Amino acid sequence: MEIAEALLNIPTKDESTAELSPSRAAYRNLLADTMLQGRTRVLCFSNRPRTPLRSLLEPPTPTNIQPVAKKRRHIPQGPKQTLDVPNIIADDQLNVLDWGSEDVHVLAIALDDAVYLWNDANESITELVTVTGSSAPITSVGWAPDGRHLATGQSDATVVLYDVTAMKPVRVIT
Repeated sequence: MEIAEALLNIPTKDESTAELSPSRAAYRNLLADTMLQGRTRVLCFSNRPRTPLRSLLEPPTPTNIQPVAKKRRHIPQGPKQTLDVPNIIADDQLNVLDWGSEDVHVLAIALDDAVYLWNDANESITELVTVTGSSAPITSVGWAPDGRHLATGQSDATVVLYDVTAMKPVRVIT
């Protein structure tokens, strides 16, 4: 694969080197010298084996360094927490559960017309919102990548964006 990349970057006879910047020309020459080692084809059939190519990105490693043992992680055999979710909509087309970002560790759960937040760090449950005056249940929840905003969607095509730190809606789209 590396040789194929080098062949793609080496100029052909019909390309003009005057159009190339000096750094691009130096890069192509370095690739040609290092990767191809004087070859003009990717596949060469000969009796003697070629010397193996080392990657340009890998530094040479001394032979006296011992490999570092991987840290083993503990995987619990039982559940950490069991949440009672009596009004959860059992439909595999909906997204009524969503984990927050790696920094937040909060699970958003939509139960009929309410959204609850379960914090993994302190195992607390907080009610974010209960939709009133609408017959449409909350059918999807989704965290923003920043871990601060949560979007909810209802079956009547209403989307609400919440600021979870302030516990209030930011934007409503109908």
